[in-house]
Amino acid sequence: MPIPPIVELTDGSLPKGPQFWLDAATAQVRRYCEWHITPEVQEDLILDGSGTRSLLIPSGHVKSLVSCTDQGVDVLADVDVSEKGVLTRRSGCWSRRNGSVRVTVLHGFESAPDVAGVIAEVAARAATSPGNVVRQNTGPMGVGYATVGGAPISLPLLQSEKDILAPYKLVWGP
Repeated sequence: MPIPPIVELTDGSLPKGPQFWLDAATAQVRRYCEWHITPEVQEDLILDGSGTRSLLIPSGHVKSLVSCTDQGVDVLADVDVSEKGVLTRRSGCWSRRNGSVRVTVLHGFESAPDVAGVIAEVAARAATSPGNVVRQNTGPMGVGYATVGGAPISLPLLQSEKDILAPYKLVWGP
């Protein structure tokens, strides 16, 4: 079976409506932060074992650990969980096997107005931007934008937006 396209033409044109840009901006922000951020959801995750006492889950705001198994053995009573997504075994270590840890976690923020503001700004900028400048002349003026079917090629985050998202971005390691 062929893999379906991610984007399809609407009446022979690329989609350019507000919802398209909101969805694209949301995906960009979530990709940058490396987790969904909001809303609060219960999610089943399959993780690779670390072989150590600690294991990181992709979350910056854990409300509760609902279930946890390592190689099929229930270890929930033996695990401490931090709000920042660190699961620590009280005794022993996590296995070293890929995909051996399965958790159900309640995580995410109920709302994040600052994140919503960044998404709205990125979407508005993308919807009104002619594209990235790829050619620029000085005499007698001129400019060229990188577009595909009239739409900008990317949704770059500005440094000020990255600064707003910094508290939500997962930072693992140095």
